[in-house]
Amino acid sequence: MSLLVRYTLKDAAGHDNQIAAMRDLVEGLIAEGIAGLNYSCFETDVATEFLGVLEYPDDATFKAFQGSAAFAAYRERVGPTFANPPQTTPITAIASTRG
Repeated sequence: MSLLVRYTLKDAAGHDNQIAAMRDLVEGLIAEGIAGLNYSCFETDVATEFLGVLEYPDDATFKAFQGSAAFAAYRERVGPTFANPPQTTPITAIASTRG
């Protein structure tokens, strides 16, 4: 199971904070060690637009992500900077060099 997450900031002033917050989120998730969870973050060439790809094997893992301290800290830090709530789209992997 995977989700594509689109983040849009209110303005470009929050760009550097968003990058730092995404790095902290990933570091926090690694430290929490939620088995089977992978979260990758990307910036685009538009200063207010970011993408995330959340991969998880089952609903229990997704719920563990939602309840993680790292995700709670991320939401608190950058939630007010979003132009709108993050938009999610379910995606299905077809092929990957990840293995």
